[in-house]
Amino acid sequence: MNSTKNRHPFIDENVKKELFEYIGGVCKGLECNPVRVGGHKDHVHILCTLSKKISQVKLLEE
Repeated sequence: MNSTKNRHPFIDENVKKELFEYIGGVCKGLECNPVRVGGHKDHVHILCTLSKKISQVKLLEE
């Protein structure tokens, strides 16, 4: 199972909403329309369409 090192909660509640909105904006900028971005204190979930112009690996790198 993959997770953050020692399951450290890197995502603070005070910035979680803005972080998920930012990630959604990055997806939009890469022509990968975000359906839902969310997660928890130690991970992120991204559901988006994948543009034909970018690979999944490149999307995750960005």
